[in-house]
Amino acid sequence: MGSSLGEGDGCELPATAVCWLTDDPQPGLVLVEFADAYDRPHQLVGKTAYFNGDLLSTSDYPCPTSIQCTIEDVTDDIATVSTWWLEGGPNNTRFIFDVWLDTLKPTADI
Repeated sequence: MGSSLGEGDGCELPATAVCWLTDDPQPGLVLVEFADAYDRPHQLVGKTAYFNGDLLSTSDYPCPTSIQCTIEDVTDDIATVSTWWLEGGPNNTRFIFDVWLDTLKPTADI
């Protein structure tokens, strides 16, 4: 499970796909939500390819999915993860979140 994951590993963070936003750019954009280790809610918008599952415009929303991340650090039971595919701000900084390590699953796709 998540305990075998460590710094530098690719992982999947469980989330909920809330709604389909648009077909352009291909393969389409969805709104995804999750809560961090401190129960703060977060929303991400990204191409369906960055999330797990077959997310289509015709899918029933909300539906479970996961977010592709990279583990930056692990302290006790909390992993700091970043999105390698989504950046923002003036210096194109990766988005970073603290999440419970045991919620993460390994992925071979990153």
